[in-house]
Amino acid sequence: MKCSICENPTTQRCSRCHTKYYCSKSCQKEDYPNHVRDCPSRSAEILVKDVFRDTFPTNNAVRYEYGFCNCVYPEEESMLLGLYGGLVKYIECSASQLHSWWKSGNLPFHIKKAFEDSNTTSGYYQWFLKNEHVLQGLRKYEGEKSDKELVDKYHTMIKPYLSEHDQTVTIKSLPETKRIVCSLYMTILSGHIPGIDQQNWIDFGFCSCKFGSDHLGEIEERRLADLYKELIIQEGCKVDEFHDAYLSGTILDLLRKYCSSNNCNWLSENKIEVRGHNQPNKSVYDLKQYALSESARLVPSVNVDYGFMNCRTESEKRQLKHTYRKLIKTPRFDPRDLHYACIAGKTFDYVRSILPNEGLKANLFKNPYPLKEID
Repeated sequence: MKCSICENPTTQRCSRCHTKYYCSKSCQKEDYPNHVRDCPSRSAEILVKDVFRDTFPTNNAVRYEYGFCNCVYPEEESMLLGLYGGLVKYIECSASQLHSWWKSGNLPFHIKKAFEDSNTTSGYYQWFLKNEHVLQGLRKYEGEKSDKELVDKYHTMIKPYLSEHDQTVTIKSLPETKRIVCSLYMTILSGHIPGIDQQNWIDFGFCSCKFGSDHLGEIEERRLADLYKELIIQEGCKVDEFHDAYLSGTILDLLRKYCSSNNCNWLSENKIEVRGHNQPNKSVYDLKQYALSESARLVPSVNVDYGFMNCRTESEKRQLKHTYRKLIKTPRFDPRDLHYACIAGKTFDYVRSILPNEGLKANLFKNPYPLKEID
């Protein structure tokens, strides 16, 4: 393995999370400000936080150690999250208990015992009784080694869609743009939707889907994923052809070429925006990603366009982010309407029209728009 800072060979790892490698204390100290934010003593603690936020885990250790990587379809992940939700919220299992059960190597046994002893039942638990395999053989997440196991698994899945040359090399060695396309293919082939913190979520149009009325907001996103599934699985579109369309900004044309007219009409009717590599992107979609994700960074365009530059304290910034999150989750919200309000300098008016009872500070929503015409 290589040191996370200087890339010198090393076998020494962070003693808390065992995922970051360091060749010396000085390298570990240098990385501390960055690593401390995602270095939990136990992945069970992060899982419990995800349960209370009702969000799918994105931490690699949590996903690997608590069975989410073994789920084939997003519906399975949803059921597994619900199972943990029952344990944590209703049976009141602590992170320490979950960790000890996992460490014992017999997590399924302890989960069944907890539900039976508490005389608690649910659809999630009934699902688990028929799908115990997702929690079988769970092991400690070991950083690059565990990641490689998953990469090998997904590489086997995507191999039939690669050219003869690309089948002989690692995904990591491919150009960045082709890796982005491969990532989408692996996501679609495994029955998932791109995570909201991923670039794929923006580039391939998921950001322009309405939030939806279900608790995970995936109604339109699932419809779009099904369209990509039709293109890739049913029509057999190869990575190279999709990659060419990504570079030229013609993915919508590719979808119209191969997919049913009803599905393509749905794209137009719902104004789904799929962009090509390095094509301009409305900052409202970056705002949506920042507001809904726990890990997306605040990009400069969002900072200026949507008022975060006006915040004097971190508390004000968090409150503004919370307001936008609440706005986006409102059924009446349309990102395009917010975009047009933004460039007209009327962001506050639009937000107030959707959230009339929210205590809003007009000065926080000010931006440089509308731009003055230059003579």
